Amino acid sequence: MISTKLFSLLLVLALVLISLQLLSGLWLFIEKFGLVPCEIYTYFAGDEERFIMKKSFEGLLETAVPHFIAISTTIFVYAHFLLFTSIISTQKKQLLISSLFLSALVDIFSPFGMIYGFEFFAWMKLIAFWSFEMLMGLLLYILFRASLEASQN
Repeated sequence: MISTKLFSLLLVLALVLISLQLLSGLWLFIEKFGLVPCEIYTYFAGDEERFIMKKSFEGLLETAVPHFIAISTTIFVYAHFLLFTSIISTQKKQLLISSLFLSALVDIFSPFGMIYGFEFFAWMKLIAFWSFEMLMGLLLYILFRASLEASQN
């Protein structure tokens, strides 16, 4: 079994990294896409009057694959930290982890619907992104509480 001091140190380092990921992801999303569905849709579907080119399927795929790998790996790693805690029940852990994966999948793959003219996917992307950010924030909070408990023992 890992010592509580080492676990606490690793957890704090993970919390710093996940915080930086959350903040940079939030900033980049707002900077690139905006805050409302019509701006998100325009970014992907294009607008001839404003000289915004429609994104291509190949271009979206080139972005989606590395994001899918990186985000799923990140969730997998941080979820393992969560599994070593006793802050929340096993059922809530499963729900949190499943929700993280689901919101990430919707966020990553919703632009494909937008390039084919479905504005609904702009709403899906916006909801999925904010859900993912809040769920990762919740994971951060739970891991922070676990690090406090581990350092007190």
